Amino acid sequence: MNEPASFVSGSLEGCPDTELENPPYTPVVGGRLSAFTICMSAQQNVSTHYNLHNMYGLTEAFATHRALVKARGKRPFVLSRSSFPSIGRFSGVWTGDVRSNWEQLGYSIPVLKFSLFGVPLVGADICGFGGDTTEELCVRWMQLGAFYPFMRNHNDRQYAPQEPFVFGQKAQAAMRSALNLRYSLLPFLYTLFHHAHTSGDTVARPLFMFPTDPHCQIIDRQFLWGSSLLISPVLKEGAMEVAAYLPPGIWYNLHRSGVVQYRRVPASVCPAGHHRPFEGGAHCAPA
Repeated sequence: MNEPASFVSGSLEGCPDTELENPPYTPVVGGRLSAFTICMSAQQNVSTHYNLHNMYGLTEAFATHRALVKARGKRPFVLSRSSFPSIGRFSGVWTGDVRSNWEQLGYSIPVLKFSLFGVPLVGADICGFGGDTTEELCVRWMQLGAFYPFMRNHNDRQYAPQEPFVFGQKAQAAMRSALNLRYSLLPFLYTLFHHAHTSGDTVARPLFMFPTDPHCQIIDRQFLWGSSLLISPVLKEGAMEVAAYLPPGIWYNLHRSGVVQYRRVPASVCPAGHHRPFEGGAHCAPA
């Protein structure tokens, strides 16, 4: 939570009428750049706040990382909500205040493309941060979140608890299954992070990494771990199956033997059942 925030937007006297305060484009949230922060024209040591606002998260992550390395002599774990290009060298990122609804569940997948910008350790708050979740939504979010590079269940304390143990036995069993699957794949995930560290590879990848398949250019509700594990989560309330697009090639169902070669397959998923990723042929995921 390292953004320069203020409960007074701009200042008590308001902000001057300048181009910095009123650029051609302003964000939808808040309606102006100074919403819940200081005036963009505020002068700081090296420049105006307009030029420095988005760099707070980066500079704090850099300073924290450097201090911990100096104090402990080991690679630290640093997590930031604010981000800026190159922050992935020093910190992971979580996406902030997502709402507890099905729409936000789906939106959390394109955010994983942070990997393309050098930030491989990224994830959203499982079950949502704001609002009361439901048992079904939380189960589905846990099944998806098991494949976030950064996995955490977290919400605002003013809303209903959403830890797995507050739900029924079937929901707990489904969440436990998702967690166990993630734990079984940790060697593979760690290998992907190592490649990201040493050669700049991605961990979570979009399907347009198959550049010769035009169908993959518009799919943003499925993603890959590395080049071999395809994740096709359930994202609709009450859904009992998901139509997963498989790029050309041989794919194996990770939970059961058998080759899947269809371009589009119904993957039946019971409400408390397994989330079913597919593994590409000619790959071997370490476990």
